[in-house]
Amino acid sequence: MGIRYGDRPARIKEIRRADPDGQGRWSFTSQQQTLRRLNKSQQQTLRRLNKAFEAFFRRVKNGETPGYPRFKGRGRFDAVTLVEGDGARWDSQPHQRGATCVRLQGIGHVRVHRHRAVAGRIKTVEVKRCDHAHKTALALVGGADFIAVEALRIRNMTRAPKPRPDHDQAGAFLPNGAAAKAGLNKSVLDAGWGVFLQILSHKAESAGREVIAVNPRNTSRTCPRPVCGHVSGENRKTQADFMCVKCGYTANADVVGASNTKRAGLVLRNVHAA
Repeated sequence: MGIRYGDRPARIKEIRRADPDGQGRWSFTSQQQTLRRLNKSQQQTLRRLNKAFEAFFRRVKNGETPGYPRFKGRGRFDAVTLVEGDGARWDSQPHQRGATCVRLQGIGHVRVHRHRAVAGRIKTVEVKRCDHAHKTALALVGGADFIAVEALRIRNMTRAPKPRPDHDQAGAFLPNGAAAKAGLNKSVLDAGWGVFLQILSHKAESAGREVIAVNPRNTSRTCPRPVCGHVSGENRKTQADFMCVKCGYTANADVVGASNTKRAGLVLRNVHAA
């Protein structure tokens, strides 16, 4: 009979009642009002146990060396996991020199030992983005000998607009679209194009594949039909739709851009080979 993770958290209260003197192993503090929130931390310990056994049985099933999970006493734990991030703030007491604190909702400021600098923000989203980039790049490299990409200048694309002084009023400025540009910049950076292209280049080089960057100018405004090739901003009816105003060809704008990027890349490849 298997024991699921969902069956185990219900026994935490029983364990507490049977071992009332061992509460120090579970929490930072003995304050009663924090115990309900720190119950979440105890559940995370059970999740780690559950992951260890899932990995064990997976290796057994695959015929690998399983490595049975070992018991770890309370002396082996020097950290705590809290799943609730609302209100959490790193370095919450910057005025205290020589001390680093993290603020946890419902608990307060907790002093921590920082072994090395914490770079950037919370890493969950970044890790997922990098994982997707690695998997996508690996699939592209494994399925093609040649890859063409747009030579995007992300730094220029995300540059803030210059202020527009109001010459009729000293010290005043005219609207320059900075708010709208800030939203666009955030979307561009969140997409992680630069990270993906860097990962793709490294994997392609390791696999002996060729990556060529082409000028992105008008790639989604040019009719991809060889007999036409008409270039016009009017070909983009919407952000997603392409319709050539000369020959009537219609397609998704991203597909058109990819086709023109591929064609331009092949031209550059032949030039380099000549």
